[in-house]
Amino acid sequence: MIKKTLKTSEFNHFETLANEWWDPDGKFKILHSLTPIRIKYIKKKLFEKKQIIKFSKKSLSNFNILDLGCGGGLVCEPLARLGINITGIDFVKQNIIAAKKHAKKTNANIEYLHQNINNLKLKKKYDAVLILEVLEHIEDWKKIIINVKKLLKPRGKIIISTINRNFFSKLFAIFIAENILNWVPKKTHTYSKLIKPEELRPFLNKNKINVTDVTGLIFNPLSGQWMLDKNNCLINYFCTAIKSS
Repeated sequence: MIKKTLKTSEFNHFETLANEWWDPDGKFKILHSLTPIRIKYIKKKLFEKKQIIKFSKKSLSNFNILDLGCGGGLVCEPLARLGINITGIDFVKQNIIAAKKHAKKTNANIEYLHQNINNLKLKKKYDAVLILEVLEHIEDWKKIIINVKKLLKPRGKIIISTINRNFFSKLFAIFIAENILNWVPKKTHTYSKLIKPEELRPFLNKNKINVTDVTGLIFNPLSGQWMLDKNNCLINYFCTAIKSS
């Protein structure tokens, strides 16, 4: 998304909602309910060969994570509380203002930056980059991934969450979620921008960011809980990949 096209309808959409981020019953209520399962997945994939509970905040302070499209900081803050050194970037200035305001209130040590995510100006490299519910709002998601690769250390990990593109996602993730359940504001998603796992996986592998996991994220209406399911990527899914060198 180049500078002259930043003022898109989606930009204006998120700009309008910026003050809602930390209201658990507000417009981003669904993201609040998703945060625990997101953190669970992130911790598992970043530290799957280690027991994170054995880490001290001091030992994790050298682990650098970039949360690209951080919004109001819903994922940044739980990771910061673990002692991880985290940077959150968003292209909507009001989101960064909301994130900084809440971080100050909770004494969370997070670096928040307002930058164009298609033209990042960062000096350091990261152990991991998170791109959560972002790619489906981007005109050229492939360009974003190529740019992100440059920010990763060798063997650094990229964790993506996004939405599949098919009849079921169009029905449930867009029509029902936006118009019936009001889980997300109307016009949050555009069907044509959704990304199939079979599009994402080969692109990552081709660019030497080797996919190690694709796991579905499903909602159980009986329990009212979100669950991880490796066999069901029909609608929402996570993808983890490692930079080869």
